[in-house]
Amino acid sequence: MAGISFDGIASGLDTTALIGAILSADKMPVMLMEERLAEGQNQVKALRQLNTLVAELATKTSEMSEGSGFRPVTGTSTLEGVTVTVADGATPTSLDFSVDAVAARHSGVSAPLSGWDGSELVITTADGTAHTFTGTSLNDVATNVNAAAGLGVSATLVRAGTDAEGNTLHRLQLVSNTTGTAGSFTATAGGTDLFDPANGGALTSTGADAQITLFAGTAAAQTITSSSNTFGDLATGVDITVSAAAVGQTASVTAENDPAAATDKAQALVTEINSILETLKLNTTVTSGTGTSGDETKAGLFVGDSTVRSLQNSLFTAAVRPADGSSQSWMGIEPDRNGQLTFDAETFAEALAADPSAVATALADLAGRVSTAADTYSDEYDGMLTTSIENRVTDNRRTQDSITDAERRIEMREATLRARFTAMELAIAKANDLQKYLTGQFAMFADQSSNNNS
Repeated sequence: MAGISFDGIASGLDTTALIGAILSADKMPVMLMEERLAEGQNQVKALRQLNTLVAELATKTSEMSEGSGFRPVTGTSTLEGVTVTVADGATPTSLDFSVDAVAARHSGVSAPLSGWDGSELVITTADGTAHTFTGTSLNDVATNVNAAAGLGVSATLVRAGTDAEGNTLHRLQLVSNTTGTAGSFTATAGGTDLFDPANGGALTSTGADAQITLFAGTAAAQTITSSSNTFGDLATGVDITVSAAAVGQTASVTAENDPAAATDKAQALVTEINSILETLKLNTTVTSGTGTSGDETKAGLFVGDSTVRSLQNSLFTAAVRPADGSSQSWMGIEPDRNGQLTFDAETFAEALAADPSAVATALADLAGRVSTAADTYSDEYDGMLTTSIENRVTDNRRTQDSITDAERRIEMREATLRARFTAMELAIAKANDLQKYLTGQFAMFADQSSNNNS
């Protein structure tokens, strides 16, 4: 504490050292609280990191809890102009079809124009709705068309040379924003067909749907159309997309179960669970040192934390124990003595070949159980781990408040002690001065008495 010091000015005592010795005893509880606070802050930091990992596990396993996720299907096509997209859980199938046509946008251009005569442009969409536009220039008209919400038609100006007077000419081009017959439209300017070749315009493309014929050449032949070149859910979970290169040809597409992908997904689930179980194990156990090699006994960061221990037990139980208490060994997943899951790829492959649906259901159930357990602890509002962290933060705040109060009391005590020692030094100095004065007086009286006697 800053201030005037009168260290030993009269008493010869090291008052600063004395005050320090007195205060050191007062500071011991503060030091202990500071150690407890540092430990508490480290615990909160570590628990937050753990909570993030558990929340990520809850999210990932929740995404895996759909049975279709463990029934991946691969699609193939005999034509480069036909692609196949399959969703997890798609129904294995084989389809033959001919590609009759691809989808097209509706578009047309006006005659070359040097400007806009102010007439009304009327665009009538396939549903019969008429949209009217005006403007003082070609650019105005194009801008107004493009600004129309829900029209589904875009306008642009295309250079078309110059006229006899040297004026720049443009064609007004109108194009549907989507392919298919539903994107078709008509356009008139002043009541005249804008795309009429007789007036210099042209219909450059007619809106058309893509078309394929399933089972062509058989009694089951069926024509299917699509406004785009993609035919969604042609079979359950199977989409196909055609291109112009495939028109007039017959394609064969297949969607087949993909055992390798299913195995990879199952392995990924086991790895994800084992990762968090290993983290919990390392942080909730005590590792004994050998005593000879210099190794020290180390305690995991969460040793003694009942919430973390409960989390560990809950996740492990969820991972190894289905609701009916049965074993998962039939599909190659078992617990080991180290608190981990083992994955036997060979046994899994056999189970998958025998009953892929049962395997997918069992894996989805496993993922769902783990997700529920993880969410119980990591939920951002009422998760048990989340609540534990909040309680520790509150405890740390109280400890910090106690430290602040104690330091304030120590500062006040130091000020009081310095004031008392300073007062003592001043009192001793006064006493010393008085002693010197009295000693001088006694000496003077003694001299006077000696002289009188002589």
